Amino acid sequence: MDEIRQRLCALDPPIREFVPAVLGDDFAAELRTVSELWFRCGYRPGVASYLAFFLLRDFVVLHDERRPARFASLRAMAASFYRTDLFIRAVTDSGREPSGGLSSPAVRAELRRIADLHTAAGIPDWMMTWFGWTLFEAVETVCAPLPQEQAERHLRYMTRTWRLLGVPFAADRPRMIAFARAVERGHLGSAPQLERHARAILRIGEMIGVSSRPDTIAALLPGALRTAFLAIAARVRPGLLRRLFARLLGALLVPKAVGRPRVAVPLPAS
Repeated sequence: MDEIRQRLCALDPPIREFVPAVLGDDFAAELRTVSELWFRCGYRPGVASYLAFFLLRDFVVLHDERRPARFASLRAMAASFYRTDLFIRAVTDSGREPSGGLSSPAVRAELRRIADLHTAAGIPDWMMTWFGWTLFEAVETVCAPLPQEQAERHLRYMTRTWRLLGVPFAADRPRMIAFARAVERGHLGSAPQLERHARAILRIGEMIGVSSRPDTIAALLPGALRTAFLAIAARVRPGLLRRLFARLLGALLVPKAVGRPRVAVPLPAS
């Protein structure tokens, strides 16, 4: 834990108060880049990030103690996933309706609301920082290879997002990677609810068109977590009939947060 805390403290601190200058001179280009990447990546990074969360024993045990209803059933987890996706689609302007991303006062208000929710639940900031980076890495993996300029713009934008959410983050790739790998070394382990949660998120993935093939999912996980997932993949992957039923059910009943690709445009400064 000492190493994790030291690496967290080496990141840039949260942004406690928004002023227009926070967005920076390159914001319009960053927003276009981020929107394009998040339209392109679909739902795979979200499914992989939830699974990665479940593979860290201390994370999921603490989470389920503090917010037991969130993953109590398949329906509850699906609702949680949808709400998370609605939020990230608004932040990245990749939802059904244009949002303006971080230029939108409504989006920034939602960031503050979610930050307050996690603070009230006692979720540590380093868990949030790790989850944000894991999601970021999964998007880059799906969209690879990225030109350097796109990769830098994506990192700057998402760094600003998580700092506005109230947690440390940095547009310094080596520092973020070192922090994330330290978290994974320190917390990888099998919680009692791991396989139940993993089975549920893979079923949800099938409902929204994300294949549960082990190699497809494993490719989006960090190395140590990839090995841990492959060890249980055969037990938690839905069977053929359940996968077919999930696809049918998803097409009929499951709402989708992602929209049709478009060019993202910042909202005018108010």
